[in-house]
Amino acid sequence: MDARNIAELVAMLVVGDGVVGLVAPRRHSLLWRFGPQGYKVAMEAFAERPTLVRALAAVEVGAGLWLALQQYRQE
Repeated sequence: MDARNIAELVAMLVVGDGVVGLVAPRRHSLLWRFGPQGYKVAMEAFAERPTLVRALAAVEVGAGLWLALQQYRQE
């Protein structure tokens, strides 16, 4: 698997994660509540701010699409 394939795979994962964040921001934030205490607290804070999570998810979708499109421009 070359770098372009990996980049496109990452783009697909980022877009998918962003879409889930747009659809279910609270539930998606709470899915990631594990690990060090500070990280858990941060994820709970995001869960309490669904509008912020949706905004960040929209940026994530845009970044993923941009990354995917970069792979097609290189052909």
